[in-house]
Amino acid sequence: MNRLVRLWLLVMLAAAPSLPQAQEAWLVTYGEGSEVWERFGHNALWLRDEATGLDHSFSFGYFELDRPGFHTDFARGLMLYYGAVTTPEREFSFYRGRDRSIMLQRLNLDSGQISELYGLLNDAIFPQPQYYQYHYFLANCSTWLRDLLDQVLDGQIAEQLDNQPARLNFRDHTRRLTAERFWLHTGMMLLLGPEIDRPRSAWEETFLPEALADWLDQVELDNGPLVLEREQIFASQSHHPPEHATGPWLLSLLFGLLAASLVLTGLRWQGLVPGLFRVLGLIGAGLAGCAIFLMWFGSGHESTWRNAMALLLHPFWFALLLPLSPGLKRGLLIALGAGLLAGMIWLAIPLGQWRPDQLLLVVPVLAALLLVSWKRVQLADQEARHAASS
Repeated sequence: MNRLVRLWLLVMLAAAPSLPQAQEAWLVTYGEGSEVWERFGHNALWLRDEATGLDHSFSFGYFELDRPGFHTDFARGLMLYYGAVTTPEREFSFYRGRDRSIMLQRLNLDSGQISELYGLLNDAIFPQPQYYQYHYFLANCSTWLRDLLDQVLDGQIAEQLDNQPARLNFRDHTRRLTAERFWLHTGMMLLLGPEIDRPRSAWEETFLPEALADWLDQVELDNGPLVLEREQIFASQSHHPPEHATGPWLLSLLFGLLAASLVLTGLRWQGLVPGLFRVLGLIGAGLAGCAIFLMWFGSGHESTWRNAMALLLHPFWFALLLPLSPGLKRGLLIALGAGLLAGMIWLAIPLGQWRPDQLLLVVPVLAALLLVSWKRVQLADQEARHAASS
């Protein structure tokens, strides 16, 4: 949004007290897109009054990639996001251009409630940018709108949704919405911890824009349903996420077996190339473990804490690259194998942090690294005995 448009919107909103109360409020839900930050959809509140020309769309969850320090702050868990306002024509055109679906729901709010909502939105967005601490599941674009609507309705939304079970938990939604992007899906599943595995309420599930739209359809007010009408004005041709949680299990297994087979060449052949596969595997496991530990102990991303994947992927894999004695390496391999077994059990049962598709990718590679490393220790022992006997 250029400066002239921002200035115009500021002037329009500054004149709000002199405007008659808006007469319509719509929840706008946008479907999934191609970019990483588009995978979970988006939503907005559209307030309009044809008599006065009030016609604005308010939404949250915006960030500035070019802001100095953004990437460093993001890695530390300091995610400063903000809200914005624009015209619906401009916004609808943008989402059509991105081939993202657009669905409208007219809300059963009287003029006084819409006026209050307008004031709350104005206070939350201006002066722009008015930053807030973003959270993937607890403070995003959808939870902002849910909370503001609930405030205007004196808590009636929370009262009806807080005791109802969610259709899916946070991990299941993440799994189904990223499954078609293999490496994105794998990275997120490897990094996210048990916070997203526990059962959730319908209220919590509304972190997802499409879930908020569906659950608001079921909310009943004293004067009738909250949603008076629902209309899809644009249907995406390319983005159709599955309804249920699925994972790329077969693809994970294929990649896992392929990587493991390359590492296992070290069981039969010695030389630079088989040794290189082993070294690359150890570096990869160690780097992945560093990322998991840094997100757990060095960031404010609470959704990544207490991650049981740390039993499998951790920096101790780097130790196998050090010139340790055969005895030390044998003890290290036993410890690594025990961690691998414990992690497999905990991550393979639904009562734990259930991640079978990541196990299919990681376990074959780690098992191959252990086998090849064990053989190298045995060969080192044989060479030492041969040198001693000669």
